[in-house]
Amino acid sequence: MLVSLAQVSDNGPSIELGTTTFPIERPFAISVIIPNSETRATVHFPDIDGFTKKGILTSTTSSEVAGENVVSQVITQNYQARAPGRFRLPPFKITVNDKTVESEGAILVVQPAAGTQNVAGSQLTTKDITPNGAAFLSLRTSKNTIFSGEGVAMTLSFFVADNYPYVLNFVALDRQLQVITKKIRPTNAWEENLPINDLKPIPVTIKGKKFREFRLYQSVFFPLSNQSLRIPSVSLQLARPRPVIGPPSPKTDMVTFANKPVQVTVKLLPKHPLRGRVPVGEFRLEESLERQHMAIGKSVRYAFTIAGEGNIATLSAPTLLNPNAELDIFPPEERHTINHNGHQITGQKTFTYFLVPHQNGSLPLANRFQWIYFDPKKARYDTLLPQFRLQVGGGDVAASGKDVSATNVAGINGEAPLVVASGNSLYAGIETMDSTQQSIPVSALIRAVANVLIIIMLLGMIVVFIRK
Repeated sequence: MLVSLAQVSDNGPSIELGTTTFPIERPFAISVIIPNSETRATVHFPDIDGFTKKGILTSTTSSEVAGENVVSQVITQNYQARAPGRFRLPPFKITVNDKTVESEGAILVVQPAAGTQNVAGSQLTTKDITPNGAAFLSLRTSKNTIFSGEGVAMTLSFFVADNYPYVLNFVALDRQLQVITKKIRPTNAWEENLPINDLKPIPVTIKGKKFREFRLYQSVFFPLSNQSLRIPSVSLQLARPRPVIGPPSPKTDMVTFANKPVQVTVKLLPKHPLRGRVPVGEFRLEESLERQHMAIGKSVRYAFTIAGEGNIATLSAPTLLNPNAELDIFPPEERHTINHNGHQITGQKTFTYFLVPHQNGSLPLANRFQWIYFDPKKARYDTLLPQFRLQVGGGDVAASGKDVSATNVAGINGEAPLVVASGNSLYAGIETMDSTQQSIPVSALIRAVANVLIIIMLLGMIVVFIRK
């Protein structure tokens, strides 16, 4: 799926819109990029009919431009659609640090949900929980079998039936959870934790019986090896005040609840030259190109965005292919967004490159970038390749709105012709220049003549002085 960048300015802020066709479970994003800024600016994002604002994410990116380190702020507003359908984002303006940047808006197509996945217990539901009494501790995982590098969610909850006849109180919960989480965290696995700051009861129904669920711990783990995850039994103590019979009694009983051990089988990835070195997950490519038609030596910004479900934070940049003199590719700026909904990690990671072509013609970016990963749902390796082509030179340059023209100057003694561009590019024709023929600067020549004249004058004065 292709995305277009909104207004872009080399010196001022710019607006970037997320992909405009997306499922309802995925938010739409508007980002403001503020170059040369390390402090967060106040940005008022527009409202969108049919959408609800879901929070603002901020990040910083740094890049080297002309030998100087440039730090930029990226402020992103997420929007959640309330229903599937077709929505219009009208043109809007955003003011950042007394500068106004405009966007032409877009048509947003919100697709219905793809449907819930109940294969192999992939969702954190209560359907497979067997009540262990009217109050019990449960540790459950989203999947029973995964590939190495694939994410598995883990949730520790305490359940108590609505008709439980006793009062239960959590005691020293923070200290107990420190001990519990240390035991249940798998070794040799990357963890994405979802902090739980408010212990609120969640009404649930298990086997036709009503319970209240208190979620104590939620994380998604990505195993770094093919060793199975064995999660031991842990215990939680709660205080149960004694029933008042006769005179009031301040005494309480400590009641211990324990969960059953859990095991998740981790499978080795199929044979492949890059096995163990590629990301694992369900991903798609969302690319954007500042413009497709350009002149030799002009730079263009290209964004390679990997979106989907997986270990977003650790995704590596795409592999660069066929390095040659046709195209300069500068190291990318990186930024990512992570969404944690308790049972999966989704998001996107963007690698923004500056490209400088040195040859006329059509340059397919699929010959320059590729990103290989393993899809655990399809159980196969796959590759993300760009769809864009750079159209360099020719009549299309003038049609692109850029004030660029080119003239072919015949070479001398059979040398290659020199391409002279009115865009005054730093790189235009550089490959045909002869560095051995150095011209003498005019200022240096004047200084040399002046020095000779001064020396002659001094010698003349000495001769006159001697004769006298």
